Amino acid sequence: MEQVLIVDDSMVARMAIKGFIKEKDAETREAPCGEDALALIDGGYRPDLVFLDLTMPGIGGVETLRELRERDPDLKVIVVTADVQGATLSRLEGLGPFEVIRKPATKHAVLAAYERAER
Repeated sequence: MEQVLIVDDSMVARMAIKGFIKEKDAETREAPCGEDALALIDGGYRPDLVFLDLTMPGIGGVETLRELRERDPDLKVIVVTADVQGATLSRLEGLGPFEVIRKPATKHAVLAAYERAER
């Protein structure tokens, strides 16, 4: 069973993604901020896939992605964000997100990205 971590400060967004991937029979964990996500990883949790928001209080999504890369360079991370401006996307360069999905994320977009990540 795939382990999926959903990191977003919006409970609505976390619940939507969790609901979308429910049919994939994945085990999900949630974190409302980057610090909590990193604490889970540092505590031994090893997700196969992470859905990550960029705009969050605390360290934010870009820094969270940087920290995730330091811990596991091969971890598949799907960024889910409303901020798809060039400046924001350029901050992701070199951090290797598997894919970027625009918010509000649709079920089709989430499942398509999930399925591509499974390959």
